[in-house]
Amino acid sequence: MTKRPHHTREQHSHRAAFTLLEMLLVLSLLLVLIGVVWPAVLRISASNRLRQSMQDVNSAFAAARVRAIEHGVIYQVFLEPGGQQYLVVPVDQSILGLSDSDSSSTAATSGQVVISGKLPEEFQFSKDIPVVVTEQAVPFAWLSNLPNSKEWNWMQISFPITFYPDGTAAFDLDQEVFKDKRSVARVQLRGLTGSTTISYIQGKSS
Repeated sequence: MTKRPHHTREQHSHRAAFTLLEMLLVLSLLLVLIGVVWPAVLRISASNRLRQSMQDVNSAFAAARVRAIEHGVIYQVFLEPGGQQYLVVPVDQSILGLSDSDSSSTAATSGQVVISGKLPEEFQFSKDIPVVVTEQAVPFAWLSNLPNSKEWNWMQISFPITFYPDGTAAFDLDQEVFKDKRSVARVQLRGLTGSTTISYIQGKSS
């Protein structure tokens, strides 16, 4: 009778040691699985960020074309060379609030005057100018009184992608987007129709 409790304690001791070993094995397996799966998770996450941001860029180009048609004035898109930012700007002082004409109040209330956006930090627009540009860019001084204008100084070293009131653009464009110095996407604009498409380089967004 006196030996049974002692024997039970020994069984509990062995069982506890075995449970601890199981936990260590499970943790080891989890670490291995995380090491295998995590890179794939990062790739998927980066791909989703890229696709969402490029759809936003596509929307900005489409907005420039639509606004040019609706307002009957030229709109220009700017992409930050080697950076993440982009702008859609009307080439019209009244829309930008620099004129007291009656037309300005109608145009300015139709939506945000200047459309701005930014790619995720790991992506950048190409530094190169892939086309010959003859159109004059909207003067940066026209934007100086607008909110966030100090963040748009880079526009002065960019080039204008011009949309006309008839819905056309000034030229065909094939602008690359990079990650870690590798091309991962392209913004392709057809000047004749003013339509923009986004293409992706498979396997390069990771």
